[in-house]
Amino acid sequence: MYHDTGINYIYKPVFISKERYADKDKFLSFIEDYRGKTILDLFASQKKELIRIRNPRKRLTAVEVEQRYTEWAVGREADTEGHWIYYPWSERLLHVVAEDEFIELRTSRNQYKITPAEQQELSRRSIGIIGLSVGHSVALSIATERGCGKLKLADFDTIELSNLNRIRTGLHNIGINKCIVTAREIAEIDPFLTIECFTEGINKENLDGFLLDGGKLDILVDECDDMALKISCRVRAAQLAIPVVMETSDRGMLDVERFDHEPERPIFHGLLEGLPLEKFEQVPEEQRLPLVLRIVNAVNASKRGKVSLVEMGQSIGTWPQLASAVTLGGGVVADVCRRILLNQFSESGRYYVDLEELIGNKPVKEEAVAPANPFEPFDVQEAIRIADSLTIGERSEVLNEADLKEIVNAACYAPSTGNDQPWKWLYRNGRLHLFHDRYRSYSFGDFDQIASNISFGAAYENLVLKSNELGLHIRSEVFPLGQESTLIAVITFTDNKSEANTAPVFSPQSVSVIFERTTNRNPSTPVPVSAGQFEALRAAAESVEGARLHYFDDREQMKAIAEIIGECDRIRLLNPNGHRDFVHREMKWSPADAENSRDGIDIRTLGMSSGQMAALSIIRDEEVVKGLKVVRGGGALIDVARITVNTASALGMITMPKYDYKDFFWGGVAMQRLWLKAEELEFAVHPLISPFYLFPRVTRGHGADLDETESLKLLDLREKFMRLVPFEDNIAEVFLFKIASAPRPEIKSYRLPLEETLFIKNRQ
Repeated sequence: MYHDTGINYIYKPVFISKERYADKDKFLSFIEDYRGKTILDLFASQKKELIRIRNPRKRLTAVEVEQRYTEWAVGREADTEGHWIYYPWSERLLHVVAEDEFIELRTSRNQYKITPAEQQELSRRSIGIIGLSVGHSVALSIATERGCGKLKLADFDTIELSNLNRIRTGLHNIGINKCIVTAREIAEIDPFLTIECFTEGINKENLDGFLLDGGKLDILVDECDDMALKISCRVRAAQLAIPVVMETSDRGMLDVERFDHEPERPIFHGLLEGLPLEKFEQVPEEQRLPLVLRIVNAVNASKRGKVSLVEMGQSIGTWPQLASAVTLGGGVVADVCRRILLNQFSESGRYYVDLEELIGNKPVKEEAVAPANPFEPFDVQEAIRIADSLTIGERSEVLNEADLKEIVNAACYAPSTGNDQPWKWLYRNGRLHLFHDRYRSYSFGDFDQIASNISFGAAYENLVLKSNELGLHIRSEVFPLGQESTLIAVITFTDNKSEANTAPVFSPQSVSVIFERTTNRNPSTPVPVSAGQFEALRAAAESVEGARLHYFDDREQMKAIAEIIGECDRIRLLNPNGHRDFVHREMKWSPADAENSRDGIDIRTLGMSSGQMAALSIIRDEEVVKGLKVVRGGGALIDVARITVNTASALGMITMPKYDYKDFFWGGVAMQRLWLKAEELEFAVHPLISPFYLFPRVTRGHGADLDETESLKLLDLREKFMRLVPFEDNIAEVFLFKIASAPRPEIKSYRLPLEETLFIKNRQ
């Protein structure tokens, strides 16, 4: 930059002393000093315009105006009348009429929307503006309208090229403080307005000076970005009974807080109620977004505004503001401030001047088209028909109803994708039948029924463990009617171990671990995993024939896998079907929803930071997700994966020998054995399974339910993944997870009532 440091901070015009041009000789000497500068003598034209406006009843011709001006000039030297004013930053010397005539002329077209008496009243008032982006438009609108007599401007920042999308100034002002630029532009409109600049911005040391020095401000306009300052200036304004006005440039949202009428009024209309305001002196970056969302009530933000909020700190650095919105905001704030100062408006509140709503296409009712569930709800009679058609399996002569319910209840505490609980159990004449309730499991996440088959394996393992605890053993046949049937397993019970046909059970020390096991997403610590602990985990997983546990504790390798997980999470959530599943099927957004449905994922179990939760609340909106997809946003989802893996002791993967529905079932058994052992060792297990559920869509399903961009991205991620892992492509990738140390979740996922899951239908 080549700005002279001295001139850079000059914003007040120089009023030339009348002594210097008191007569013709002095004037000629004075004007000689400014030879080489730009000299604009506007006096005569202004005087003539004044003659016209003072004669409204008669439309004077140009000749008549000239005649009256000539009559006025008799015996006067026009060059020595009025004011000569020099603008150092532009090297312009201007000659204008006297102050009272200047104000009369400049405000003449305000009448009678603003009466002369009101204009006089406004000239005695002062307004302070913190933040000179939106504040630049506010200041110029107030000054142009002459809505006050004194303006205080505060901003430490300088004009940058990126500001010129909304600040109407020239390239020559880049590098100059925003207050100075604004003050100069106001001075060039009206040199008689009093302007004071706080070019260091506002802080604890000078806040009172800004609000009180030279007389208490009549209105404080807050347009700053600093969250702590927004809060502290309101707290002090309330103490001093100064009203606060703020405009956000999104949907024309305007806040008016009349602390002059209600000094006890909670700041931000009580939206921060319950939060100790003293903690906001220094607001950490990760806590800023939740506060912003709380203050602006993000649910009411515009669609594009919500997209931008999610992308702040990702693909964009700051809150976007358009010139049209900023200009509108400047006008709205100027109007409201004028009416406050003239006692024409006394309310507090939040108001919207939403142009898209006021001026837009007539709404067309569009029904969101969700993929129809091709499956009917579980039909008990059809299940009975299938069960009665079987010739396999003997009857259980040893099982009573109480034991049956205990066993099935334990089985139902197995994990399932999105906690969808895709199982139904039919006990009929001595046989327990496990059925796949495809109506419950139908989802974007259950491609090729992989997720469901893994869940069935986990449930089966729980069933075996609980049966053994009761002194019972299992005879079973898995997928007796093949892959296409909804019948997953037929199970009978015996009290004779030698008659059982199940593989040896790798049992935890206590079956109570079944009910303690949980997905633990709480913030974790990457504690060391000893050789003995690792061996116990490996033995648990690999006790299932063909199962392999792959373990990654190299930080660089883990970091690379985290990027892949995050990208897959992003693809899944920005995919229309994946998003719809997540928002409307999986997530339970309130405790009441979770308790009433008894399925899905209670939002309280996500273990997210306040910032992550805030972003999640925004992307519930389908339109916001569409917007994120258009701009290739959603980077916050990748950040979540990075943070999650960064606090892991290690990542683990369980695989089975081949991509086959039975291998996924037995892989679920291996997963459950490892998970229960991890619980027993007091490790937290956090599934990170989106890659394993998405990759088959491109490797096996020809990009099912994916667009071309998503498919190409997944193929690229798959290639990167295969360079990181030591296994072949044609295997069953069952479970990808993080292991660490974390406090146990206080809230666990609910389970459906047993009467909705278990049906006891014996022949009479």
